[in-house]
Amino acid sequence: MDSQQVQTHRLKGALHWLGARTAFIGLWLAAAALLTIVALNGVNIVLRYFFFAAFSWAEEAMLFLMIFGVYAGAISVAWHQAHIRIDAFLNLAPPAYRRALDIAGTIVLAVILVPVLLASYRVTSMLFEFDQRSDAMHLPMWIPQSVVPAAMLLIVLMSLLRIFVPPAEPDSGRPDPHVAG
Repeated sequence: MDSQQVQTHRLKGALHWLGARTAFIGLWLAAAALLTIVALNGVNIVLRYFFFAAFSWAEEAMLFLMIFGVYAGAISVAWHQAHIRIDAFLNLAPPAYRRALDIAGTIVLAVILVPVLLASYRVTSMLFEFDQRSDAMHLPMWIPQSVVPAAMLLIVLMSLLRIFVPPAEPDSGRPDPHVAG
């Protein structure tokens, strides 16, 4: 192996590490949001039915946490390529063309999500400028809304990163060479 191949292998390993860790953090943030929702809902039920007083802001907080959890989990889904996509063309294509079709599909995904990212960023900026607040928690609305552009950016980056660091073939029986272990 010459030095160029060693550098390329190290770069791919570093990119894989970055993608895997980001996906791991996204998954754990989604799980933490879900557990917080369950705990908050449980406490609110006890307060409502046993003490006749509940948190007035609980429903709104659970809604914000649910949105956060969905987008945080979507980051992990993008890295693992577990999102819903039509694989029929990919599976019917000759093996020589599958990689090119996979790259084309990833580019189409990025082209579709970038306008969503930009629009959600503009909405978040307007909410910041107007200092709009939520009804129950009086939380600045740009805070929960900022989850959308941040997650969209990470989803696009994670998907594009997979062009350079493709996952190991599931049918090959060989481990992914970029995973230390």
